[in-house]
Amino acid sequence: MARSEKPQNGRNNANIFAYVSFFVAALSLVTSMYQGYLNTRFVELVQSSVSRGETARVCKDLIDAFFQIKFRTATLSATLDREKNPNSPGVVTAASEAQNAVSRFGAYGTYLANFQGEQKRYEYTMLARELARIVEIAQSAPVTDTAKLFDKADAMFGVMNADCVKGVTQL
Repeated sequence: MARSEKPQNGRNNANIFAYVSFFVAALSLVTSMYQGYLNTRFVELVQSSVSRGETARVCKDLIDAFFQIKFRTATLSATLDREKNPNSPGVVTAASEAQNAVSRFGAYGTYLANFQGEQKRYEYTMLARELARIVEIAQSAPVTDTAKLFDKADAMFGVMNADCVKGVTQL
């Protein structure tokens, strides 16, 4: 009987070894799948963070450009009022700087609007046009209160700024 038990015992050892091997292989497969899932989540997290950072940077630049337009327009108006000649070098320089600020704003607005759909692109274009119109008005005649020129643009900019905040916090 010892002979018949020995093969039985060896067979049990072989079965246990097969079960342990199968368990280790299954555990390795599950671990590999979980690691793949974690890597995918990490890549998504990094992409989201980069996207959020880029949106925040563009929004910061857009806000800076808007206030530069306001400053440059006030400078243009004051220079025109002081020199009384729209063709004087100081007025031409101030007008050029204000128009450049509008162009920068338009470029940033277009970049941001490209990710927000046709309606936002239209709204941002209208704001850039309004700002160009304001600079044109300030260039043609001195304005005593440039802040009043910006009433409509300020409201439009408020919407754009809210879009920036929403874009950064939702990513």
